[in-house]
Amino acid sequence: MTLINEKFLFKNQNSSEVALIAQKLSKVLEIGDILLLKGPIGAGKSFFARCIIKEFFKKFNIFEDIPSPSFSLIQTYDNIKPKFCHVDLYRMSFSSELEEIGLDNIYENFVSIIEWPERLGTKKPNRYIKIRFIYDENVNDERHLKISLIGIKSKKIFNWLQDLKKDYEELI
Repeated sequence: MTLINEKFLFKNQNSSEVALIAQKLSKVLEIGDILLLKGPIGAGKSFFARCIIKEFFKKFNIFEDIPSPSFSLIQTYDNIKPKFCHVDLYRMSFSSELEEIGLDNIYENFVSIIEWPERLGTKKPNRYIKIRFIYDENVNDERHLKISLIGIKSKKIFNWLQDLKKDYEELI
């Protein structure tokens, strides 16, 4: 299958709309899929990750908190299928710490959600869904989501993005 590289900007999304986008994405994710969530503090990266994981918790009747991995760096969820790994690299100081995390093993065995992907350096994967959160601190509960598919082969993910384009205003 051909590699898919697509980019779209979904403008003026409130938290309910962001949650709906995450919910729709959760329906197509499989082991090996990687989400890179980029944006400033408070833009909605952790909220988006929690919305995705929460959808899988519902399927398995799990009702527990979904903590942010800000201090632990990694939070794994192997009690759901597919297994998830939520990584927050904000507190990572040195690239040598990436070796200790074992990202290659994580990429192969989990759906990986990584916040602060710019800290990956040379460890950035070859294929991923990048979601950049852009917001204005002066506008309450509104952000733009720039979604990029880089090296993706999954037709399900491509179709998810095409369906979003139909539902939302997009700008290339």
